[in-house]
Amino acid sequence: MNRTAFLFLAAAAFFAVSCGPTYFSLGVEMRRPSRSGVDLDGKNISVTYLDKGEDSLFISSVAEGFTEALEKDFFAGEQKVGMYSIDAVEGVDYTCRDSMVSLLMDTGVDVAFLFDLKSMDRPEDSVPDIPFEVDLYVYDAMNLNDTVQMFSGDSALSQASDMSEQGLETGRRCARIFVSVWTDQRFVFYYYDASDAWCRAAEYASDYRFKEAVDIWMGLLDTGNIRKRACAEYNIAAACCIMGEKDLAVQWLDRADSDCFIPYSYTLRTRINDL
Repeated sequence: MNRTAFLFLAAAAFFAVSCGPTYFSLGVEMRRPSRSGVDLDGKNISVTYLDKGEDSLFISSVAEGFTEALEKDFFAGEQKVGMYSIDAVEGVDYTCRDSMVSLLMDTGVDVAFLFDLKSMDRPEDSVPDIPFEVDLYVYDAMNLNDTVQMFSGDSALSQASDMSEQGLETGRRCARIFVSVWTDQRFVFYYYDASDAWCRAAEYASDYRFKEAVDIWMGLLDTGNIRKRACAEYNIAAACCIMGEKDLAVQWLDRADSDCFIPYSYTLRTRINDL
């Protein structure tokens, strides 16, 4: 829906009601946690691979493909994820928290990924492909569980194909369970009256410019009309929810409910709790 049509419908809805606020709904694509359960949103990330001398081109390409996939999802394609290599040391256990904490501190991030490539025995009657196993260790310093997670998968490396391209594709496949799941949700915003401030806030919200809309709703809080103030507070809570600011969303919705409980508050609180 274009902005002009949106404002026309919102205004028409308002004037159709003789008293009290009305509302408009807005479709928003929301980021949901990845299938892995590892939450990367808003965190600094590093990707490291163990260099064992042999097959270093392949494993470095795996790390590169994985890194590019994360950057595309979480940083709009910008190169924000550090990629590193370390020499493999015999006997180091990377499922051990201390080993991954050391890596995390060296790279100065919140979440550290570490790739390890392991060759597998090839059956005598197999095709001339090289079977391998990729182990991926993950340590998230912001996760209260404070444990190292390990993900493993195996495949085969074709000797007839480009080593680098196969590595990149393997890395992209590894990233699939770590990238976000996106869902379409509709959010309700209240439109208290036809004044310029409420119209501009509605226009900003419909254009997904939530920070600008929040600035206007904040300016509408200084009123003795508790229902009007509750509508602005609810709208701020909804905007905070969309922007992923859960704690602020809860605080503003609590204020709205304290002033005057309004419809859709329960629905919004459920959305906030799901963040």
